[in-house]
Formats: sequence, structure tokens, C-alpha cells
Amino acid sequence: MNFLCPRCKKRVTKEEYLRRKLIKGSGIHDTGYRMEWVDQLDQEKLTLPVYERKWWTCSSQQPVAGERRILRVTEPFDENIGDEFTACFEPWNLLYNGWECAESPEEISKTCAVLCRFDEVLRSDDFSAFIIVKVLKVVPLYRLYEVIPESVTEYRFFEEFGKEYGDDQAKYVNTEYEDRHWLYRDWSDPGGYLYRMQLIYTDDQGIHHEVVTSWSDMCHHNDNLYFFGNMVNKCAK
Repeated sequence: MNFLCPRCKKRVTKEEYLRRKLIKGSGIHDTGYRMEWVDQLDQEKLTLPVYERKWWTCSSQQPVAGERRILRVTEPFDENIGDEFTACFEPWNLLYNGWECAESPEEISKTCAVLCRFDEVLRSDDFSAFIIVKVLKVVPLYRLYEVIPESVTEYRFFEEFGKEYGDDQAKYVNTEYEDRHWLYRDWSDPGGYLYRMQLIYTDDQGIHHEVVTSWSDMCHHNDNLYFFGNMVNKCAK
């Protein structure tokens, strides 16, 4: 199952945009989908085209291993029934409004990477679908640095974010959320053609771990993908 891009109207396939692999020892893939987790669905309206359905309720309930959940998926999702994939869960307030709108640290702590098995299609069209998945594994984002092996880099991702295209580009960095451990920020060029996101977890020793990134270009097919890892530069504290 895959979908048309609403902007370019081309079909988006895994081979083109999703080259993922399981991260050894973590139980999740290095690439995850950003999607809506659905709490309630009006079964009587399932016959309507997906784009007419404004009646679902998105969830703030963190997934639990073993349960079945409903997801609303769009491009670049490209999976078949029986496939296992990783998705990111964010409470609906963070998903729609950004981490800067988090009501509490507890809301932030619910964010997680989730290994899922694609079990059933409830309804689909060319642009999106509602599906049922079984939750196989849940890893809170604040634990990613514990379960993903470190990858040491000379790139000073903490200090240099936004400067890849010139020192003056740092002024376009926006901090969405920051506390003792978390730093969530994004950057886009003035024309809006390029976008980057970075989530850093700082551990109790003051070491910065870049655990989630995202980026997109003009066609934005990567908008709904997160890339998980554990990049460190121990000189940057």
C-alpha cells in the first residue's frame, strides 16, 4: 500500500524514499513514519472518501506493546499487510501544534518510537488510509541514547546547527522546546525550500546525543519521516 503525493500527484514508493534498517539491539528501525494515532473512528462513515473524514479523534495515549491501534497513514507510507515498520508517536497536541505547545514535561515523555505490524486496512484511497497495527515494541525517545549504539562525529551538531549553508543562516533556527535534557529545534531557508529538524537529548554527564532528525526538500516527501540515531560529539558539552 502506497499513496499519491498531494503536491506532485506522483506515487511515492519505499524504494525511492525509505531505505531503512533495524538498529541492532534497539528493536526499532533507523527510519520511522510520522503519522496520526487515532483514538476514535466513526465506523458508519467509513464509506466516505478519506479526505471527507473530519470525525476521527487523534490520541494522546502512549502505545503499549501487545495492543492493536488505528493509524491514519499518508505518503510516504509504503507497506503491505504483515510488514513490520517503525512509527513515531507524539501526543496530538505536539503532533499538530509543535513541541513548543507542550503542556507539561509528562507530555514530552510520552513521545516514543514504536515498532508495529501492519494487520488490517479499514479504508483507503489514493492519498491516505486508516489501518490497524499491532504494537510490538515501544521505546520512549528519552531512552533512544541508551538502546542505540553511539556514533561519534566530528561535526559539532550542537553548536553548528543551521550554519551548514553559511554562518548567517543560524538566525533562521527556531527553538521549539528546551529544558534540562531536551532541545528540539528546526531550521528552514528564507525561501522555504529546505527544512531541517533536530532533537537532542543531554544526559546527566552533559553529553549531547542527537537522537532524532528530519529534513525535507522542495517536494517535501520526507516531511513525514523521522530518522533515529545516537550521534555524539563528546567535545561539545
